[in-house]
Amino acid sequence: MLHPQLDAEGKHLAQFRKSMKKFTTTTDHTFSVVGHSRPYTFGRLNNDIIVLLSSLGVTNEKLLNKQDEYFQWLRNATEDPTAAVDFLSCIDQYPLAGKVLLNGINDPDVARDIRRLQLVEISRYTDEREKFKSRMIIRESRRLFGVCDPFQVLKEGEVHIRIMASRKGPSTPIHGDVLIVRNPCLHPGDCLKLRAVHNDKLSHLVDCLVFASVARPGHHAAPSMSSGGDLDGDEFLVCWDKDLVPPRISESYDYPGNKERISKKVTREDLAVHFASYNAAGLARVSALHNKWARYHPLGALSVECQELNALHSQSVDGAGIKIPERLTKPPEATEPFIIDLLEQAARKFAAEFMESKTNLASIPSLDAEQGQKLVSQLFKSTQHAVTEYELFELAYRLAQKYQFDLCPYLGQIDWSAITAMQKRAISTTLSLSSVDYPYMWNSLVKSDILMPQDLYSRSLHSPFSIQRLYSSKEHGLTTFFEYLRMATQDYTRKLLVIQTERRFSVGIFMRGNIPWDEEPEVNDNVVVCSFLPESSSTIATQRPCSAGYRLHLSDSKMELYNRQRSDTFIFINRQLGTEVVVSIALQKISSTVQRQLGRVNRSPLIGIELHVVSNHDRVAHQLFDLWFQHVPTEEYVRRFQRQSAPYRMNDLKDVDWSKEPDWLKSAFYPAKNPQGLPSSRQPKTHTQETMDGVLSRRMLPELDQILDFGLMYHAEDEVSLVFHYLLLLQPFPQGMVVKWIDKYPPLVFTALKVYPPDEDLKLPPETEQMTRTIVQAIIRSANDLRIASLVALEKIAGSIALLPIDEYIELLMLAALSVRSSQLVQEVLLVMNDIRLAHCPQTPVLEYGHKHALGVVFDRAEEAADECPCNEDGKPRKQRNPPSQTNLTFVPDDTTHVMATLRVDAKTAIRLHSHVRLQATSKAENRWIDAPVLDGLVVQAMKGELKIKLLHPAPPETERMDWVVFNAGSIATSRAMLDALLRLLTQKQAACLFYSFITGDEEEAPEDQQVPSVEVIPPGDDSGLNESQRMAVQSWAAPLSLIWGPPGTGKTTVVVDILRSIIKTYYPQTPKILMTASTHNAVDNVLERFVKINEEDQLLREEQILRVATDQSKVNQDLQHFTIDARIGGDMNQNSRLVKQAQERVERSVLVFTTCAGESAF
Repeated sequence: MLHPQLDAEGKHLAQFRKSMKKFTTTTDHTFSVVGHSRPYTFGRLNNDIIVLLSSLGVTNEKLLNKQDEYFQWLRNATEDPTAAVDFLSCIDQYPLAGKVLLNGINDPDVARDIRRLQLVEISRYTDEREKFKSRMIIRESRRLFGVCDPFQVLKEGEVHIRIMASRKGPSTPIHGDVLIVRNPCLHPGDCLKLRAVHNDKLSHLVDCLVFASVARPGHHAAPSMSSGGDLDGDEFLVCWDKDLVPPRISESYDYPGNKERISKKVTREDLAVHFASYNAAGLARVSALHNKWARYHPLGALSVECQELNALHSQSVDGAGIKIPERLTKPPEATEPFIIDLLEQAARKFAAEFMESKTNLASIPSLDAEQGQKLVSQLFKSTQHAVTEYELFELAYRLAQKYQFDLCPYLGQIDWSAITAMQKRAISTTLSLSSVDYPYMWNSLVKSDILMPQDLYSRSLHSPFSIQRLYSSKEHGLTTFFEYLRMATQDYTRKLLVIQTERRFSVGIFMRGNIPWDEEPEVNDNVVVCSFLPESSSTIATQRPCSAGYRLHLSDSKMELYNRQRSDTFIFINRQLGTEVVVSIALQKISSTVQRQLGRVNRSPLIGIELHVVSNHDRVAHQLFDLWFQHVPTEEYVRRFQRQSAPYRMNDLKDVDWSKEPDWLKSAFYPAKNPQGLPSSRQPKTHTQETMDGVLSRRMLPELDQILDFGLMYHAEDEVSLVFHYLLLLQPFPQGMVVKWIDKYPPLVFTALKVYPPDEDLKLPPETEQMTRTIVQAIIRSANDLRIASLVALEKIAGSIALLPIDEYIELLMLAALSVRSSQLVQEVLLVMNDIRLAHCPQTPVLEYGHKHALGVVFDRAEEAADECPCNEDGKPRKQRNPPSQTNLTFVPDDTTHVMATLRVDAKTAIRLHSHVRLQATSKAENRWIDAPVLDGLVVQAMKGELKIKLLHPAPPETERMDWVVFNAGSIATSRAMLDALLRLLTQKQAACLFYSFITGDEEEAPEDQQVPSVEVIPPGDDSGLNESQRMAVQSWAAPLSLIWGPPGTGKTTVVVDILRSIIKTYYPQTPKILMTASTHNAVDNVLERFVKINEEDQLLREEQILRVATDQSKVNQDLQHFTIDARIGGDMNQNSRLVKQAQERVERSVLVFTTCAGESAF
């Protein structure tokens, strides 16, 4: 519905956004209302919300107490008339509430109806399967429909809540932190803690929750952070109960949309198949698993497992098919009672006791005039949660009329601030009241000489409670201030002191409880200081509740509020000589902004003082006054992705239990004691090459293999090097074993180069010349740690590198681009490799072409990796704006070169198949100081929440005990495809490309002049609208190779579309396969869109013969997505391997394929 200010011309009654129209109906324009806002819709705590609140720090004791309060409130409905009225009003049974007052609670019909309603409330605690469902009513809450701020006056993190309050009418009951949550909710971040504020522009919005419609760039709107709400009829639980507003806040889940199945047209058959095949069993299973993990884990719903299941639940709710990872399907059994179990026990115990109890109606007195007066008094003093003050007066008036007694003596107990002016006049007329005899009908703050109207509105002081002014310096003078202060503090339990130092700054001091005079009692949190800055644009919170330890001293000439010691004084007011009263305030205790705006308040004279008090008998006013003391501070903000790294212990030889190992194994790591009886200080503690050779002389190759494996397992690198040195000298030369251990521990390559150094021609000796690729690969893999030594080693074996086949050389270039992380170092490695080939290889046009373009491709790959995952000079990834995902690694069985990495399914990541990733350990070793290891890898398999990664560096033996983060370094799909194409061109020559000789300049392979089969090209029609130049371009496709050039706007896209039409018409009906590529998705889609239009007119191809190929379907124009492979097969083949065969069949049946140059490799 439109507010008048939003429809100045008055043309519309209601307005709908385009997104609100979900489908087109028939000619029936019936407008149906499904739900609307209503007053007194109290919130209930269900199981989901209770689990989240428990995870966020709300104790079991508080939740059990809330349920006990609810049960006691329910029980009292049959025992106390005022409690019965409150209960019936809260459940929308107003006629029966009136009967309670008029007929009495002992009336059999009334008692029977109340009992029936009580039993209904109790029975709903279990469902049809006897499963417990908590539904306790929280009276300091509401269920409200969410709307957005139409005037954009609310700031991010603010909400406006104006409700029909009990005995108040429309009011804003809370200015502070509120809990907001929406069902269904499984993520702790669904519980929002926002700040309720008041704004006059939004005062017409009653019984609804107004969210801010502005947010900082990159921030989500508040409704979307609670279960992905979009304000399309979303109902929220809003709670301001101080026991339930959580002290801990969790980062919200972003609820990304599901990937939609692309289809050109949805038919009735599609709808029937969807609803027939839809199964909610997955949703129920996710909820059940979430509940089990929350019960088991100490963090409850904050656990990683619960957050992942929430992501799956969100996808399933939106209708997507989900696959639950195996690791989430087996939660351990809980060992301690869960909060839901405790609530269920208490609820079943109450239900059993209540069913056995019977109300003794005879014990409830019958109503007469005397009892009627007592009932009216109790009614006005009671806490009614769903009755307005005027409705309460009407009930009391009807009771007074029935039993003929005067109602005027009880009017002092009415909250007149909740009565409108019209209602006050009606009451005055009905009871013949005069304004002189009943002055307490009006709020004294409204006529304050210090506070401005905006001050009252901003602090909700304009109407919520009845308060009267006891003292004003303008009327009584400053001389009598301390006398009135004593009266206010000794005679009233709720008082407000307002002081003013200058026109633009005032301070309010809210005090509650009994405060002794001329003493120094601890007031703790019973004092709240609030600043008023009517001319300031600041919107910061200026409410300062005092904490435990604060004391307040009051005497005939001094008032001092201080924290534990007088040296930490907050506010000091005293009387100077004469009549002047001065104040000193520590402004920094209010806020730094207030201090910055005002400077200092030190012995500043007060220009205005007021004292306002609340009647000791006004319980409702007491409760509303106490809202100032119910601020729940946020103690902790819990992020969705906690970076918690558990320490680990590195394997160490000191920890080995040698009794379980072969006797000879220990001797390889600890030399034997000196047989010549040398003192212990002179005995060798480590092996030399000579002593190691002696130990190994009697060992066989399998035993040497076991020693090397054991040494790497326990980081005995020095001993491993000595053993490997011995291995290299064995005859015959064990080449297979040497290659194996160089791959497992690349630095061993330098031992091999030391034993078998290159000759003067920079070539490896005969023993190792067949291992050239392995040796170069190991040097590159060691470059991050050995840096310049690796460059020197490459130069030392330049002659052997020059002899490598071109395919092996290109693979080594790619390895360097992927595994050397320092930008400068990777450039040096690539340039050294290229210079070696240029200097030692015979330069033919083909090799020159291959070296040049291979170097360009790998340089681009290295630069892309540096952009995606920048590293410092030591090869360590730098801190990134978006933190990397945390993961745990497990080795693939019997293969330490591949690991499985688990990722949270709710984590946003660009990592997919063919991604280059960098894994960095976050765990710290307890027993040794080492740098965090970093491993490069390639994703060879990508599943939901799980990656299979091929490692480019050897992983430490403790890998599975360590925590890791995974950085995305970009995709290698394009660079891999380019290198494969280059390699095919260089090796297959003419067979790979008809224009091989033209591209590479290889004249020896130039084909002889061949007669190209002539084709009778069907020219464009006269009505095509093409000029002569464009016609020539269209007909040029019959040549083996055509190059068409033209500046922007000359019709190149039109020419390409007409070329496609000409090819199809020329070869019809045996049209060959045609591949149309361009550099960007936009260019491809422009051609496809135009071709579709002419295809509809000329019927050149059937629609299923046209295919749009893209690795990322979202980059395709939405109007053309039904041409993609995913749309054709009805799913994503990357997530469902069963669809791969269907995709291949679709590609084989296609005639015309549109894709990008990069996407052509995938095709």
